[in-house]
Amino acid sequence: MITLATKDDLIQVEMIMKSIKEEMRQEGNPQWGSTDDDYPSVAKLLDDIEKEKMLKFVEDGTIKGVVSLARDTAREYDGLLDNSLEDSFIIHRLAVPQEYRKQKIATQLIQYAEVHAKNHQVNVLKSSTEVSNDKMNNFLLRHGFVHKGYYTYEDYPGTYCYYEKEIEL
Repeated sequence: MITLATKDDLIQVEMIMKSIKEEMRQEGNPQWGSTDDDYPSVAKLLDDIEKEKMLKFVEDGTIKGVVSLARDTAREYDGLLDNSLEDSFIIHRLAVPQEYRKQKIATQLIQYAEVHAKNHQVNVLKSSTEVSNDKMNNFLLRHGFVHKGYYTYEDYPGTYCYYEKEIEL
């Protein structure tokens, strides 16, 4: 079942993120936790929860995956590269621990995001990931996202692939 994460979920969510961060470090992916800010920090996760952006996939009382889904009101990618001017939602922090992969959990979270966007009359989903994150890059492409370009941050390591997916309303 997919529902909003709550403050009571924070410890489980933090453990999921720690496992993903370690996996990324082992693979040489600088996207999460490679700087002093230890992104995504507990404060960031709590902010996602408090602003009702974080969704959780729960089965048998265990959180097996999470994703943050945010309306792109701040035009997050403007100034980094050309991106859709349409109203959109951004998919952030999609995380499924290794032991729960191959169960279509991430797919279900993305499908939920698509339905959520449709319900809000939004026809564009956006996402990005570090170029070395082959798993996420391939996942996005398999799920109909179109690679639109690359960008970097001045104050954060890595080069990022930017994706969009148009949704039929």
